[in-house]
Amino acid sequence: MASSKLVGFIVYLIFALYFVNSSLNLIELPGFFENIHKWIVLIGGILILVGGINYLRANVKKHPS
Repeated sequence: MASSKLVGFIVYLIFALYFVNSSLNLIELPGFFENIHKWIVLIGGILILVGGINYLRANVKKHPS
């Protein structure tokens, strides 16, 4: 279970770093990433939605009303 959480964290971290880098242009990325940019943004958006849903579910389990 701990290893799957670590893998999930790494996936989120990679996409977060890509988004920060794409907005601030800290590191020049190869042209390959420009070709798949729209797919990266789509997958990143899905990950953000899943993270938000999991955050809400965790709060509901901690504080039942």
